[in-house]
Amino acid sequence: MGRKVLVLNQDYSALSVCSVPKAFLLVYLNKAELVVESSSHKLRSVNEVFPMPTVIRLHRYIHLPYRGVMMTRQNIFRRDGNRCQYCGTTEDLTLDHVLPKSRGGKTNWDNLATACKRCNSRKGDYTPEEASMPLRQRPFRPSFLMFLRDFSGTVDEGWHPYLGSKEAVY
Repeated sequence: MGRKVLVLNQDYSALSVCSVPKAFLLVYLNKAELVVESSSHKLRSVNEVFPMPTVIRLHRYIHLPYRGVMMTRQNIFRRDGNRCQYCGTTEDLTLDHVLPKSRGGKTNWDNLATACKRCNSRKGDYTPEEASMPLRQRPFRPSFLMFLRDFSGTVDEGWHPYLGSKEAVY
């Protein structure tokens, strides 16, 4: 039951991702409705068989004033695919300020990139251009939908209509 379920707000906009037991409980307590069920899995009790949810919709609208992605170390690693943005390795990762802090670089989505300790040390107090170490991808702030769709692990096929196409979000 390590699968995830997409939770939609009352207006069918993507709200969050939760576990199957949490989603089942919301549906069972009539706080949400089942929108898409798994075609290959079922939930079984001693006496009954229930459909396994993959997308649910809440009955009440939840107003969230801020639906951004929190800037955390793990989220930056996730955005960068857990790879060094200079050499591509997946070992000994740390964070690098593209424009060094000593030169006025800020600690934000657009200036932090995943780097291995070796590349981070080699780059030192230089910009990528000065160190002749081009970035594989420029740092960017992911949108909430982009993060749900692209960086939250495996996305179920039933989620696609509610998360939009990649072209629409980028």
